[in-house]
Amino acid sequence: MDRFQIGTLRAYYGALITEKQNEMLRLHYDEDISLGELAEMFSVSRQAALDAIKRGESALAEYEAKLHLVARERKVAELIGEAVSRLDAADVDGCRSRLADAKALLEE
Repeated sequence: MDRFQIGTLRAYYGALITEKQNEMLRLHYDEDISLGELAEMFSVSRQAALDAIKRGESALAEYEAKLHLVARERKVAELIGEAVSRLDAADVDGCRSRLADAKALLEE
């Protein structure tokens, strides 16, 4: 996973992983702290730091696979963008349709 994906998933599901995993992910991806530096900061081995990061990444991915919150938000944003485009093109019925689809996704 790339930095953006991890950051996005942490924004949604960070409270659901351990505080230590969340902090290690934040430091590693947001602050560009190396495994060696993390190991020193948390008084663990490099392998333990890597394991914590991998477990955190895996947990975040599992939450998204089950809950689909990030995917849902992206789809809603896409539908709203399409609604605006249709409204700009004077396609009121198409706009209503896209907004109804977005509303339905939000109500799931």
